[in-house]
Amino acid sequence: MPVILVMDGFVEVRNGGITIDEAVIDGYHSLKFRIVTHIHSDHTVNLSRSISYGSRIVGTKLTLKWLKCLGVQIPEEQQLPLSMDDSIRLSNGRLRFERCLHIPGSIQVVYERDDGTRIVYTGDFKKPSLKTPVINSDILIIDAVYGRPSYTRPFDSDIEYILNSFIEKLLREGPVHIYAYYGKIHEVMLMLRENDIVAPFILPSTHYIMTKYAEVSGLRIDDYLPLTSSEAKEAIRDKYYIYFNHYSNHFNEQYLNSGNSCKIVLSGWEFTKPIRSLSKRKWLIAFSDHSDFNGLIEYVENSKPSKLIVNKRRSNGAYEFAKYVEEKINVKTEVK
Repeated sequence: MPVILVMDGFVEVRNGGITIDEAVIDGYHSLKFRIVTHIHSDHTVNLSRSISYGSRIVGTKLTLKWLKCLGVQIPEEQQLPLSMDDSIRLSNGRLRFERCLHIPGSIQVVYERDDGTRIVYTGDFKKPSLKTPVINSDILIIDAVYGRPSYTRPFDSDIEYILNSFIEKLLREGPVHIYAYYGKIHEVMLMLRENDIVAPFILPSTHYIMTKYAEVSGLRIDDYLPLTSSEAKEAIRDKYYIYFNHYSNHFNEQYLNSGNSCKIVLSGWEFTKPIRSLSKRKWLIAFSDHSDFNGLIEYVENSKPSKLIVNKRRSNGAYEFAKYVEEKINVKTEVK
């Protein structure tokens, strides 16, 4: 297993996990702290090994609650919820979180060494500068999820309006079923409420409990119902509701008289147009919770690092991205 040491041992990258001082971020290593930037599975790899080793599991309060919803059992004494106002003292510096726009509970990680060196891991994000703060860095670590220049969406700035308007239109015809990954569901629920869509949300058990925790953390979603409740059954009879479930269920779900509903599948892997028909009464909408290629480049340009590390494990087109950064932005870049 390759170990990459960068800048006098400040950073190690092992199969996607980022080791800084006494902490490993989004990967496993036998260290005192395991940082979890958010709940998606590519960022919780080998979390059970970290728990078994005895690492303190550090994340936002919502991330730790959502991990519990997804069946991850972390002993209370190993949980370390960290707010944006707090930091952890490590051997050679302090580690803190910074907000970002991805799914609820997501964070960037900032490590300030005692010698003044600042290391930043962006985690997953979108809308740099606008909704995700861009942090000045000496060493910047980025996951180039959409790392090829062709991975751009010309309609990206309008996609929320497009999605909201399309759902509003479909609701006039009947119920709408939306399929997306964990957390993206809550991002969309918040967006719909902010745009005055009042249809009740119907949720399977796991998503319902996650939503309860999200509201405790300060997100206002309102009027959401567990699938098995009498209120949900009434909304289904009235044919005025929005049903959410995990992306994997859109292939063959047969609940809720689903033949009478309009279905929307949300995916970031669509670059040519915002809405594409999949079949009668079923569409894919190019709603992503990651920055496209242009957003990644914007973050690097404004962060002004002396060195960029592209995390190969969670990137697509990592070498193309690194080459572009070196040639166009003149930042020394490694792919690890």
